[in-house]
Parts: sequence; structure tokens; C-alpha cells
Amino acid sequence: MKRSNFVSVLVFATLAAGARSAYGQVNFTPSAGAGLTAQQVSQIQNQVDSLFQVTNIASFLKGFQDAQSFSTKGLGVDYASEATLVEAGATVSFASNVDKAYKPSGSYSDPPISGGGANFSLMAGLGLGLVGFDPLMIFGNWFKGSATLGQLNGDYQNWGVHGQLRILGPSRSGSATQMLIRWGGIAITSGADYSHLTLSTRSSITSTIYVTPDVPVTVASQPSAQPTFTVSQTTWSIPLEVTTSLRLLSLVTVYGGLGMDWQLGGGSDMTINMTANLTGPGNSNLGTASISASGHVSPSATRLREIFGVQINAMLVRIFVQMNVTGDTPLLTSVAAGLRLAI
Repeated sequence: MKRSNFVSVLVFATLAAGARSAYGQVNFTPSAGAGLTAQQVSQIQNQVDSLFQVTNIASFLKGFQDAQSFSTKGLGVDYASEATLVEAGATVSFASNVDKAYKPSGSYSDPPISGGGANFSLMAGLGLGLVGFDPLMIFGNWFKGSATLGQLNGDYQNWGVHGQLRILGPSRSGSATQMLIRWGGIAITSGADYSHLTLSTRSSITSTIYVTPDVPVTVASQPSAQPTFTVSQTTWSIPLEVTTSLRLLSLVTVYGGLGMDWQLGGGSDMTINMTANLTGPGNSNLGTASISASGHVSPSATRLREIFGVQINAMLVRIFVQMNVTGDTPLLTSVAAGLRLAI
């Protein structure tokens, strides 16, 4: 690397995001003996900026918020089982923006967090056929836990309460033909969903960037400086879903429909305050970067989605996989899978 004099580069961005402003700042100070060219200093500056989404806070938080909220869809409602009296089970789901897939920093060349989300929930359902109103079923789901995602600690919670009215559905005493193929009628589902997730650094964050000509540079936060990296997301939403299903040989049920989500509250926040050491090949000291950022965005007000799923029915056991897809830009996709016991 060519030697150069002491250089300091500062990038500052002010963005409108939700109800509050968002700002980000990266200040890279090369070491006196780093020998960096002006081009390399600029590259390092820009890549540290991109690594932590400093000048893209509003867009990043909006994508993270929508993906995490989207991961709650399909956690607590059964769209495939008509005329069920009681059921209970568990569901896991994942969601991502197609143009910015979720990466939990398993490799240190990835950013600490990208636009995506995951969820897990326990659910139960009660059919009001027990009291003579067979078409209506009530569902509830809940879970609270913590997990480690790469270099971050995560705490999450979700719950939902839903009611499902099935019209034009089959009776419990089906004919022989209905044992071969049976239409499940039309199910109208609504209720309330809540999702909360907080991600924060465990002790330090380490990632790798590259500068011309393909020189790896390690960016490692200084633990002694008590680094702060926190992303927090909360969403309240009211879904309205219209679905239908078709059961084949009493073994396989395919279903699909449309859903509309009204996201009425919550928001996504990010706070970064850290100093990082930058080292090159041979553990050479290239300088330090101070990174600070703060921002908040509100969730998208409404979102239309398509619902597709398939369920395997084996006696009392139901195993299903469900996909939710939006036609928005960027495209959002969530996949949920789970197991339920039902009678």
C-alpha cells in the first residue's frame, strides 16, 4: 500500500424516517503509518458505512420491520382443517426480503444484521362445535424466548388471537365421495397479532471488508469501548384473510387465499455507538473508525399477501408447510412449518 499523510473522512446523513429523524455518522481515521491511498481511504469509509447501514437507516429498518412482522403470519391459525374440535401444536417461520436476504453473521464477512426475520410459537385452537356452533373456531398462539444469532443476542416475543368463520364447508358426516375429494368451503379469519424482537451485541462485532486490489480488512469493535449495536422491532397488526382448501383421500390438504394486514402500531429502532480497529494483512494497523447511528421508522400501514399451503393428515397428526408472499417491492416471502394434533 502506498504511504499517505494523516487523513480523516467524515460522512453524515440525515434522513426522514417515520415519526422521528434518523442520522448516521462514520469517522475513519487512518493510522500515520498505514500507507493508504486516498482511493483506499474512500473505499474503507464507504464499506464501513454499508456494513452498518449508516446512510441507509430508514430503508434498512423498514425492510427489517416488515420482514419480522411478516414472519408472524401462519404461526397461530389452521387454514386446512375443517370441522375440528380441539387442536394444539407448534410452528416455526422465516421471512426475508428477496433483494436483501437474512444473514445472521455466521461468517464474519457479513453485516451484523440484514433485512429478515424468524419466529416460533405455540398454538391452540377450540372449535365452537362443542357448544353447537360448528362453523366458528377460536385460535391463540404465544411464545417468548431468546437466541444467539451470529454475533448478536436476540430476545423475542409473539402472541396472537384469531377467530375463523368457515362457510359453505362440509358436514362432519361426509359421503363416500367426500372421503376421496372434499372442498373445505371458505374460511374468513381475523384477529390481532403482536411481535417484538430485540437484537444486541454480545461483546464485540467483527466483520471483513475488501479494498482495492482485493485486500481483506478486518473491522473489529473495541470491547473496552463498550460497543453498542441494538435493533428493536415491535408490530401490532390486524389481519383479514379469506382462504379455501381441498382435501384429497383424507391424507393431503392444499389451501390458499388472500390476506390483508393493517399494521396499526409499533416501529423499528436502531442504535449504534462503537469504535472499531481496522487491520490489514499481517495484522497491520490501518486505523480506527467511530460509528454512530440512531433511527426509527413506523411499519408499513397496510399490506396485501397471497397464502399457499399444503398439509399432511395422518390420523390425529397434521404436518404443514405454508408460504406467504407479497407483490410489493421489495418482495417479501415467509415460510412457516409446523406440527399439530387435532380431533
